Amino acid sequence: MSSTHSLDLRERVIAAWQEGEGKSAIARRFMLGYATVRRYIARFEATGSVCARPHGGGAPRKVDAAGEEVLRRLVCERPDATDEELARVYAVRAGCAINHTTVNRALRRMGLTRKKSPSTPLSATPRP
Repeated sequence: MSSTHSLDLRERVIAAWQEGEGKSAIARRFMLGYATVRRYIARFEATGSVCARPHGGGAPRKVDAAGEEVLRRLVCERPDATDEELARVYAVRAGCAINHTTVNRALRRMGLTRKKSPSTPLSATPRP
């Protein structure tokens, strides 16, 4: 998906169209697709404006505020659990299956870090 064109460019397209220039000529002149020029003109005729429409949103988060609380408790209970393990337990507790990547993103967003237990005991010999 491409980014939106500037308002200035959109207004210049409409100005050229109002002066009687053809849609194909406008598309070539401003290096735009014919369909883009046609959409800008249609939007101008319908609304009187060529401003870009607002972003449509996106998919809602799977881990909402209540889910974050569940994750926070899980991390406190199991500080050395992997993301995969947390995802499995989260699915049981929250009733919503999520991927380990979702767990990782939610933990980062919440500012939570996990402290892993050392796999081997510390050596009694001091390091130089």
